[in-house]
Amino acid sequence: MPDLRKTLSISSFNRPQRQLLKACVIFFVPLVIIYAVLETVAVRLPITYKIISEYLQAEAPNIKLMALGSSQVKSAFNPALSSVPAITLASSSQHHKEDFLILQGTIDRLPSLEYVLFEISYMHLELPYHSKDYWKNTMYLKYYGVNAFERHTYFKDKLVYLAHPKYYSSRIRNHYFFRNEDSIAYNKFGFDTGNFQGSFSKLNYDTTLIENHYFKYYTRENLDIFKNNTQYLFKMLDYMAKKKLKVMICTVPLYKTYLKKRNPNIVHRRDSVLQLIQSKYSNVIIIDKETDTTNFKVRDFINENHLNPDGAHTFTTMVNGAIGIFEQ
Repeated sequence: MPDLRKTLSISSFNRPQRQLLKACVIFFVPLVIIYAVLETVAVRLPITYKIISEYLQAEAPNIKLMALGSSQVKSAFNPALSSVPAITLASSSQHHKEDFLILQGTIDRLPSLEYVLFEISYMHLELPYHSKDYWKNTMYLKYYGVNAFERHTYFKDKLVYLAHPKYYSSRIRNHYFFRNEDSIAYNKFGFDTGNFQGSFSKLNYDTTLIENHYFKYYTRENLDIFKNNTQYLFKMLDYMAKKKLKVMICTVPLYKTYLKKRNPNIVHRRDSVLQLIQSKYSNVIIIDKETDTTNFKVRDFINENHLNPDGAHTFTTMVNGAIGIFEQ
């Protein structure tokens, strides 16, 4: 019987095979080193996920309120101003599917959790969910310990640079070379207290210029997605009711130029769902501020559909008011 050690030994390879192996090593080793450097640099960036992760680990036993949602909630709710210990796990483009998976994946670590805040914004029920390989699933897994892949995870699933090379290359360049992120001022909750720069500030909050400013908005209807998303939403609400959580569903303020662009059919369907929720669930309060042009003025906005920290102060105060109603 052949000696396997000799058979598998590099010395048993013929010369062309050894040359090919050497070429592969010469080619791949530098790539591995470069990637290792990029990954190390990427995880050291001052991103919200990292800050929130540290807060979650330190304060999990005390947290009473969890805020979920997209960038609209992320910019509208400042946990530092909350009347109860709070955490925000909202992030840009985050949908109900991610919200629910994050809640399920962290609830056992939050023994004091009583309240959940999340949004049903203008387009929420007619925008498709992300795929199971959505790049932010890596962020949820690495920083929150939440498996949003809905499958067995692998080592590569925690590699943040690999999850979105274009995004992280831009962040690395801006942070380390151009210092474009110096205005970011995250508090210990991961809320950016310096988040005032946007299209409105560039237009010097001139309402005439803002009226003529182009911005991206959605009007496309999709009844199939509406049906699917609504069913999923009620699944979330049933889960929260079973867990005896007090739920605050919000619509975050939109500037008046955006309000004019909304598709009335989409608004009607969304509002009909909110009315049904209100009648069905006794543990839910609706914080409907989408059309509030009295408490939210032009200087409270970053752009047409995101509040700045001043607007967040007002909005968080309203959330505190809802908490007060629950406690009566």
